[in-house]
Amino acid sequence: MKVYKGSTQSGRFLIPFRIYGDKPNTIICISGAKQTMAVWRSFVKRFVPSFSVVVFDLPGTGRAEILSGDPQVTFEEQQQVLLDVIAATTSSDTVTLAAASWGTILAAYIAAKHPEKIEKMILGSFGVSTNDTILELIHRGQALFKSGDVDSIAPLMIETFGQFIPASQKQQMINQFSSMDEKELLNFYEHCEFVKSSRDISKLINLREITAKTLVICGEHDTILDHEGIRAAVSKIPDCIYELVPDAGHFLHWERPSILDTYSRFLHS
Repeated sequence: MKVYKGSTQSGRFLIPFRIYGDKPNTIICISGAKQTMAVWRSFVKRFVPSFSVVVFDLPGTGRAEILSGDPQVTFEEQQQVLLDVIAATTSSDTVTLAAASWGTILAAYIAAKHPEKIEKMILGSFGVSTNDTILELIHRGQALFKSGDVDSIAPLMIETFGQFIPASQKQQMINQFSSMDEKELLNFYEHCEFVKSSRDISKLINLREITAKTLVICGEHDTILDHEGIRAAVSKIPDCIYELVPDAGHFLHWERPSILDTYSRFLHS
């Protein structure tokens, strides 16, 4: 597999990326909050034969560097990071976005603001609004942060919405949070504050402006999604397929690798 390792500067951030494959059609993968580019490993392996697949770390996560300023990364800065990654990794007029969890909000925003750039889009675990479960999770997680008990944050997250991921990936999440430095933890805290204040993405994104062919896919047992809100949001996206996967939670193909088949049917349609 051909791999190119690079980075691009986006404002006050240095963003590392990897380009797998050398096909003309490119998929840009956008991770959830605090998820590194490594979470796309099985996705990359599946789709590199047909696509170039780009993965990267958002500021405050993984190998990304905050060169100056506060640990807080604004939504506007994240938008620019995605646009800069697209510009740095492909010369194509259009790309496909594949996004998970928080990354779906960023992907949908860019697809609405720059419809000419996005041909297709996968939104996995589309968090269109905050339900009571995630608000309670944020409240408890921030209390742990303030008390200095950061080692309990990952187990709390796993208990709330990571019940179905394999044991090895649960341990990866625990190890990741245990190794975070103060800036990374502050970045996550501020992200949670933004999630609390953005209870309805219709205030951020005009979904009717999305022209990309879109797949919204969610797990039936995802406890932190507002499934009724998702159905309402899907009806506003002009060219959209919605799939609710039985016996799956928040992490989709991490939990059920067969979900990659659903992605494949969509991407090759």
